Amino acid sequence: MRILFALLLALPLCGNAAAQQRTLTDDEARNVIGTEWNELVGWLLIGERLVASDTPQGDCKSELISTLQYDFLLNAERAGLVTIRYWDNRGEFLKEKDYTNQEKIEFAVTGKLQKMTILPTKEAQADQVKLEVHNRTGCMSFKVGRYEIMTVTDNRSLRKGATDLAAVSVNYRVDYGPIYRKVYTVANVKIDNLRKANVLLRFDPSNKRWHVVAFDAANIGDEIKPVNVPRVFEGIR
Repeated sequence: MRILFALLLALPLCGNAAAQQRTLTDDEARNVIGTEWNELVGWLLIGERLVASDTPQGDCKSELISTLQYDFLLNAERAGLVTIRYWDNRGEFLKEKDYTNQEKIEFAVTGKLQKMTILPTKEAQADQVKLEVHNRTGCMSFKVGRYEIMTVTDNRSLRKGATDLAAVSVNYRVDYGPIYRKVYTVANVKIDNLRKANVLLRFDPSNKRWHVVAFDAANIGDEIKPVNVPRVFEGIR
């Protein structure tokens, strides 16, 4: 995977070989990544929502949400972090049996459930960092967890056009916050504390600082799937 990551980011650079590349030391990389990741927050969508198939990820202001976001909310409901109230009592039949998330998603996208109102419980509110309300929709933010960047396993300075970049691979430890831990537990998702990531950083010349612009991560023993880094790199001009 690391070879593919390096090739992906190296191929477009031949036309800029003569340009001076800005370098990022391993210590700087560990500091930038650790600092920014420890500021990461997750978002718990609340308010009036409607699930639609093939729709982009909804945000704090958007009423429409994706099936993946609805799946997360269903797990949050099972974990006691939100309550979901379906309009016109359309969700009453769900009490007949313990339907799976996939069955509920199918009900939602085919119109059997239609609009719903999502409210955070007191348990979720205990971990609230910030609350945003936009008319009838909104979201509640919470800390993702505490990160420790342990080792830098690869560090390549890159340049695309006039942009200085760095492709960095790291091993790290993360202790997830209560909301993520509870949702992952309910969903039977195995997220190890020891993980690894391919990280793309970009230098901001106006502030003379490096910033994380994308990363792909996996458990330490699993393969990293290149999704975010190639997409963001392709969009840099």
